[in-house]
Amino acid sequence: MNLLMNRVLSVLNEMNLAVLVGLIILLLMLRRWVRGETWVTRVSRRGGSLVLASLIGYVLIRMLGDMFTFDVNRVLNVFVRLMLIVLFSYIAWEAVELGVSVLRSRWPRYEAVDERRVLTIGNVIRWTGRVVVLFSAAAMVLDVFDVNIAPLLTGAGVVGLAVGLGAQKLVQDFIAGIFILLEDQFHVGDGVEIAGISGWVEEMTLRVTKVRDFNGVLHIIPNSEIATVSNKTRDWARAIAEVGVAYDSDLGQVMDVLTEVGHALYEENPEGIFLEPPTPLGPEALADSSINFWLVARVKGGQQWTAQRIMRRRIKEAFDRAGIEIPFPQLDVHMRGE
Repeated sequence: MNLLMNRVLSVLNEMNLAVLVGLIILLLMLRRWVRGETWVTRVSRRGGSLVLASLIGYVLIRMLGDMFTFDVNRVLNVFVRLMLIVLFSYIAWEAVELGVSVLRSRWPRYEAVDERRVLTIGNVIRWTGRVVVLFSAAAMVLDVFDVNIAPLLTGAGVVGLAVGLGAQKLVQDFIAGIFILLEDQFHVGDGVEIAGISGWVEEMTLRVTKVRDFNGVLHIIPNSEIATVSNKTRDWARAIAEVGVAYDSDLGQVMDVLTEVGHALYEENPEGIFLEPPTPLGPEALADSSINFWLVARVKGGQQWTAQRIMRRRIKEAFDRAGIEIPFPQLDVHMRGE
């Protein structure tokens, strides 16, 4: 890296200001021709902007060096090294993004579950890669200013040991995050219940998991606090629609109507969510004001709430046509005479 920096600095020193100004004008013209939103055009445009800013800064420093008396070569050496670090760090940053994009495009996806798994792994790789790039860039910047990082790393190791004893929770978060990924417990987009919070996973890193509940509140949960995961959208789920009928209803007719509703729903299969015909079960309870029945079906993961709404609507429509009463709680008051 130092050899490359020295080589670039020597090439720039050999150029006169007129050539550098011409190169700046050429880069300005080329930058206007770069269009599109692909990865290549984005990197070319932003990388070109960094190179352009570096050349302009280099020319200004040389011009100021001719006007004032200061060690131009030393300032230019530091400036060029810093700009090269920024440029290479940006390229590494974009390389991480490219790697995540390639992973998403090449990973075989057969169902929505696989796509959510790729999204989760990609987010973790992006987060880890960015941390490595920033740490490496900081180490190289310290080296430019002749700061010996070896004692810092040694001191960081000692301090890290001391801090680690008091930051065991943080270490547990990272370890738990690794095992969540390895065991494929949940993905971004899954409906889960973890740490007493029910909602949908919006983001996951090695340290925390972000879950947004039905009311839109975002909960940030450390991974070490995830003792039990209830994944409500993995593979398949059970949809249950409960309905009550009056005590004087014909229970055989109720079962027949519910069976017809189940077969009709499976034949139509709106949105393709039903994996089997809904089956009536009951009587499941002799409640205060009704005899309760269930209509149960196995559906796609994450579609149980939609399926339950569809089944309730169809049951109400079918009961109205058949004249089956769906009672509501009532209270009979008897006035006792003297």
